[in-house]
Amino acid sequence: MKYDVIIIGGGATGTATFRDLSMRSFNVALIEKSKIASGTTAASHQNLVGGMRYVLKDPIVAKECAEENRIISKTAPDIVGKNNNYFVGFRNEYTEKALKEAMKLDIRADELDIKAVFKDIPSLNKDLEMAIETDDKNINAQKFCWLNCTSAIESGGMLLENTEIYKIEKKDRYILLTSRGELEASYIINATGAWINTIARKIGVTIPLLYSQGTIMVQKALSARGLQYLHEPSDADAYIVHTGYGWLGTTSTTINSPEDAKLEPWADEYLKEKFSIILPNVKYQKTVKNFTGIRPLFKQKITENGREVSRDFRIFEEPEKFLHIVGGKLTTARLMAEKISDEICEKAGNSSKCKTDREPLQETTK
Repeated sequence: MKYDVIIIGGGATGTATFRDLSMRSFNVALIEKSKIASGTTAASHQNLVGGMRYVLKDPIVAKECAEENRIISKTAPDIVGKNNNYFVGFRNEYTEKALKEAMKLDIRADELDIKAVFKDIPSLNKDLEMAIETDDKNINAQKFCWLNCTSAIESGGMLLENTEIYKIEKKDRYILLTSRGELEASYIINATGAWINTIARKIGVTIPLLYSQGTIMVQKALSARGLQYLHEPSDADAYIVHTGYGWLGTTSTTINSPEDAKLEPWADEYLKEKFSIILPNVKYQKTVKNFTGIRPLFKQKITENGREVSRDFRIFEEPEKFLHIVGGKLTTARLMAEKISDEICEKAGNSSKCKTDREPLQETTK
């Protein structure tokens, strides 16, 4: 089979790119070795970030998240939660700077009457001094991926799940993938997230990555809405509420490869203890389950750790016509897809513009 573009990886970025390119009239195939949204996307906090968390540490990412939050909330309202998160904390130099920077970046951060918030969420620590309502809210990440695929297929895209790639060869005018059979493409996009080097090495390329493992603990929610600790980003800062359950996380442990990811036995007690400054009773609430995800972060310095590396994304081309995309957030997956699709268009001489920032992403009645 011959395609204009083959995308490898069926997570948020890969499926969003599948949709974008298919809507620009490319003949596109998406290859996923397992099931759609079965990897890092499923193991994320599934929070549609509003930008507040990154206003001081990563302002570019903060602004990207704020804009993408507005786009996804408008184009895919059925998969986005109705309750906004509260950022809560104490008045200090950090919180004052963060509020000023949020205003400068046009990131929503509305200060609330803390007494009213205590009435709304009685389980909060009564020593807290401030509460901010932001645009952060939960998102159904799996459905986001499936709606992207459905839209792409309606535009002529081909989805190949449970399809492993055994060999990749660069030919003069195309790239040959050996899988169930042989697949040819003018361009390849490697959007496999934490497994990006598994694919890159098949064609002799290695991307410098830092693999940061994060554990999330799930319990019956002690709050009706998501809560985040407004302070310098650290572990156990976010309590994201999904259908009555609080997802508390995360840790940030550097590992050598995705295959080294495993549940951290110490994380449950550690996460609860740290977040008890916000919800004291979180320590005594029974854990329903724990799970672990991997953040593949582009590593610029040897000494960087998982909290220091930017959450922005990068696009690499090596070899020619073989593009790799890494980093970013679940919230910025649509933007990442737009940027790498723009690059494909420029290379292919296609003048089509992105439509995903305004076209509804929803189930059809066909």
